[in-house]
Amino acid sequence: MTLAQISYFVKVAELGHLTQAAGEFMIAQPSLTQAIRKLEEEMGFPLFEKAGRRLILSREGSEFFPYAKRIVESHEMASRAAHHIYEENRGVIRFAHTEPMPKAYIPNLIFHFLEREENRGVRIESDVVGTAKVFRELRSDEIDFGFCSKGAGETDDLILYPLFRQPMVLIVARNDPLCSLKYVEPEDLVKRPCVSYGVNSVMYHQIQEFWKEQGLEPDVRYRSSAVGIGGMVARGLGWAFVALTDEIQNEDVAVIPMPKLKMERTMFLAMRADRRHGPTAERFLKFVLSYSKQFQ
Repeated sequence: MTLAQISYFVKVAELGHLTQAAGEFMIAQPSLTQAIRKLEEEMGFPLFEKAGRRLILSREGSEFFPYAKRIVESHEMASRAAHHIYEENRGVIRFAHTEPMPKAYIPNLIFHFLEREENRGVRIESDVVGTAKVFRELRSDEIDFGFCSKGAGETDDLILYPLFRQPMVLIVARNDPLCSLKYVEPEDLVKRPCVSYGVNSVMYHQIQEFWKEQGLEPDVRYRSSAVGIGGMVARGLGWAFVALTDEIQNEDVAVIPMPKLKMERTMFLAMRADRRHGPTAERFLKFVLSYSKQFQ
């Protein structure tokens, strides 16, 4: 039993078609068929049955599939880790961050890190994703670090260093009647249209907890990303709770005092607990923690 045979088996099981699977591996279909047959002969039981023009897993194949899948995934993860270590040794740092962030935080952090003599040859690769994807990419070794919220799931396998806090504020369009109030109570909002985060967002769950404590339910008409909410509010589509950033302050919106709104969004630097970094990544980690002290 070879890794190639197991990989072929998994791909055919997922696609249900020999021709498509052969195309994925860029090999001739007869070669793929022969490899599957040899695997079946070695194992002593059939892996597939025909269902019209498709192949489906046999009872034995269904039992074997999860184990084979884990082997393939482990191999892929090992390959990514090897490439990752190679890239790190060449002076490449990869990270992802969520929105919203202070507008100049990431650019300034990279600039000041790279201006140091020992970091002049370092290359940075970054992306903007959600917190859940940051965690997935850390666990699959696709990135070294993530700038994100804590998230709603388990993080025992990760290390989260707190960097800074962003207060949550109420924003409305500048011509909204709420602007005439000195402050706003939760009851003032529930009958008015609301713009909020998507249900997979960390902020969505935090805001839900706030309304649960108040015993009220907001009228959420629209959901958007952290970046898009400010523009929707400015257009008069509703009020919103958002993390206070310089981007929000530059939007055509008004921040209205709301004494009962005492939420904060904490940003963390996340990394895998079992990940051993090379010297370049270690310098980056120490630099980020030192640099972020000015925002605390």
